[in-house]
Amino acid sequence: MAFFLINFIFITLSFISNLVSRVIFFATAHLLVLFIHGFKAPGQSTHGALQQVSDVIKSWFEYLLELILEAISALISTLFDYLIEGLTGSASVATSAVGGLIEKTKNSFISEMEGEPEINLFDVVSSYVLHYEAYSNHKGMLQHSQRVAMSDKLMHAVQYDGYGGGTSGLKHVEVPIPTPIRNEVLVKLEAASLNPVDWKIQKGQLRPLFPLNFPLIPLTDVSGEIVEVGEGVKKFKVGDKVVLMLNIFYGGGLAQFAVTNKRLMVARPPEVSAAEGAGLSIAGLTAHQAVTQAAGIKLDGTCQKQKNILVTAASGGVGHYAVQLAKLGNAHVTATCGARNIDLVKSLGADEVLDYKTPDGAALKSPSGRKYDAVIHCATSIPWSTFEPNLSAKGKVIDITPGPSAFSTCLVKMLTFSKKKLVPLMLYPKTQNLECLVKLVKEGKLKTVIDSRHPLSKAEDAWAKSIDGHATGKIIVEIS
Repeated sequence: MAFFLINFIFITLSFISNLVSRVIFFATAHLLVLFIHGFKAPGQSTHGALQQVSDVIKSWFEYLLELILEAISALISTLFDYLIEGLTGSASVATSAVGGLIEKTKNSFISEMEGEPEINLFDVVSSYVLHYEAYSNHKGMLQHSQRVAMSDKLMHAVQYDGYGGGTSGLKHVEVPIPTPIRNEVLVKLEAASLNPVDWKIQKGQLRPLFPLNFPLIPLTDVSGEIVEVGEGVKKFKVGDKVVLMLNIFYGGGLAQFAVTNKRLMVARPPEVSAAEGAGLSIAGLTAHQAVTQAAGIKLDGTCQKQKNILVTAASGGVGHYAVQLAKLGNAHVTATCGARNIDLVKSLGADEVLDYKTPDGAALKSPSGRKYDAVIHCATSIPWSTFEPNLSAKGKVIDITPGPSAFSTCLVKMLTFSKKKLVPLMLYPKTQNLECLVKLVKEGKLKTVIDSRHPLSKAEDAWAKSIDGHATGKIIVEIS
């Protein structure tokens, strides 16, 4: 019983530590953004700015206390369950209770958290990491209202004024064309692609982090032609075709023009269309990082031993890139998708394709009986218990959209020194990786599967299709 209590205390402290570190990280990042952003908005008093910071600290502190209380409640409930089981049963029952405590604690914690808004930590963390350098230049952190005040020329854009509303919340507006400042360029946009994070921000699933202010012109993954360069830009010039990722705090992709920091942009060769380039940023880079870094596959195919890889939701935005990149690395790829996309996924190079609605597909069983060295998990709602029997001795599940369940499972596997692991993937986009993807598309080794194309005037249709969640490849908005 003493061993049981020690385990309980250790796990409780681990959970609370994990929660505290998680919330402190995001709260600090939020405050850092406020200070780098300039601390005060134009016309805002110092008292008003201080009050804003105070409100941020208060909201995060309340959130932290709520999470800790929920975790403690779940853990105490689990403790009582096992104490009763241990006291009323045999010694062997009490011993087995200790062994099962971690798993039940995890499940109780997840159950307690079901009422929490769905927060995609991948979207949140990757966004802060991605745009850290973009915020390093204080002069570049003017609010959108300050930027557009510099120009009297108008452009067409789609924006929303607050949380919620879905497609009905999108508004077509005429707004001033933004003006690039130091280290920035103005790009005439030709195409933009949607990612789930775009409508999740509108829905309020990432607040209070995103967006920094309203109204917001959404979308970050775009391509186009440079029409103006700011001071300090030497690598690019007017007339260059580019693929770029806009600042997620301010978006800007659903418009005819956008400004961007030159660090998040690469040249687009003639062999790569605007739509193909626009699809690469978040989805392509996520797949690249999952395959090359998390799964350890070399794209030149020089791995000493062929790896067995499973890609779930292989016909989706990230999944269809992951299949192709894994095959470039000479991996044996098993993939899951809907029945209508089986032929497509096979054409991308998958060796085995499972219909996820069939019994074998739902169980993730390889038709050839292989055990997976890595799973690039692009789907949702698949429990660890489904993955575990299909993994090799040191197999790992790489979750590209980790939520509370993924992080708690990761913690459990660490605490139990399991050789099978769950790895929450935090995207760290790098310019050289985006250049690599563009080069592969140019050489015909990688392709962007396009689900549908929509003009800017019909952006609501693209938005609705993304929310529906069954797109094959990327949803593209074409901008004239």
